[in-house]
Amino acid sequence: MLSEQFYERVGDSRTAFLLLAVCIILFYSGITFTFVIPGLKGFNLFSMSLTLFLYFLAANIFAGLFSDKVWVVFMLSLILSSIGMGWRLWLEWGEFSLVDHMRFSVYFGYPFVCAVVITMFYFLSNHSLKQKTHWS
Repeated sequence: MLSEQFYERVGDSRTAFLLLAVCIILFYSGITFTFVIPGLKGFNLFSMSLTLFLYFLAANIFAGLFSDKVWVVFMLSLILSSIGMGWRLWLEWGEFSLVDHMRFSVYFGYPFVCAVVITMFYFLSNHSLKQKTHWS
């Protein structure tokens, strides 16, 4: 979904872009899970938009790195978002601001939704990339 120059740069420096995608998912899933769930205390539409944009960027990096590996992207996203969220919960354990977010549905739902969103963006980007290379 991005230009061909972006995917060429991803191909040239694979390790740096993989590290960038890992950091985006790891840190933003931990930082933003209290701000992006509608209906819970602290919801912010700007944070949700920024998170979706960064997940879109990570999915496009995965599209440049992995071709037709949907399950790898899904599992990597699920593991990284779970670790990021668990890291934040561990650091702020017992803090009063996280009481509204201490639900079973948030613990298991948020990493799963993050992984599904990133995988959907990956699928669309990978499909678009294939269409571009097929027609040129």
